[in-house]
Amino acid sequence: MLTNKTIGNLTKAMDWAAERQKVINHNLANADTPHYQRRDLVFDQELTKKLNRLPLKQTHPRHLAATTHTGLWQASDWGVVRVDQNGVDPEVEMVTAVENFYYYQGLTQQLNNQLRRLRMAIGGKA
Repeated sequence: MLTNKTIGNLTKAMDWAAERQKVINHNLANADTPHYQRRDLVFDQELTKKLNRLPLKQTHPRHLAATTHTGLWQASDWGVVRVDQNGVDPEVEMVTAVENFYYYQGLTQQLNNQLRRLRMAIGGKA
């Protein structure tokens, strides 16, 4: 279905994939840094929070503030155990980068299809 919301969601997902690529590149750049722990974006948790989020209101002065944001990325605790305590496995990072690339490419194709449909609806041509 062609909607502005669909196009907006696709572009947000593309922004997330681009940001994830930056985090993956950062992990690869720090593959030899002692005590560095691998980081990754947690898309599914952030998406669930955004979809299920209700506006929070402080109805009593003793209630806590409504902010519960913990950040988009988190350190992974499953990394490689090395003498220098670095948690980055370059092979895993490369596979993750390729998966992220294909995810981004799929989103790009979907966005192109949406825009093609929009052009066809406006002008009658594909």
